[in-house]
Amino acid sequence: MISNAMTGESMGRIGNLSVDGMMLITTHEVPDGCLYQVQFQLRDAQQQVQRMEIGIQCLWSEAARTEHSYWIGCKIVDISDAQQQVLDAWVERATETV
Repeated sequence: MISNAMTGESMGRIGNLSVDGMMLITTHEVPDGCLYQVQFQLRDAQQQVQRMEIGIQCLWSEAARTEHSYWIGCKIVDISDAQQQVLDAWVERATETV
């Protein structure tokens, strides 16, 4: 799950995650260009939960095949160096298992 860091409201779930962006799966449309501060969790190499808080900008949205579902493409616009290292390592581990 991913939530709005300002309101605590759920924004949906992460469908895809990379070192510089993500695709969200939501139940509502999001206008292009919107900026959000979001929170989600990743597990590090030691399986410890790392709480991530990053800034994203929504670049595009598209209705999914499931009714009342949308795919939202976002780029990461604000992330700390420490959290970028966590994300980079997570993506590297994820691509090793594919």
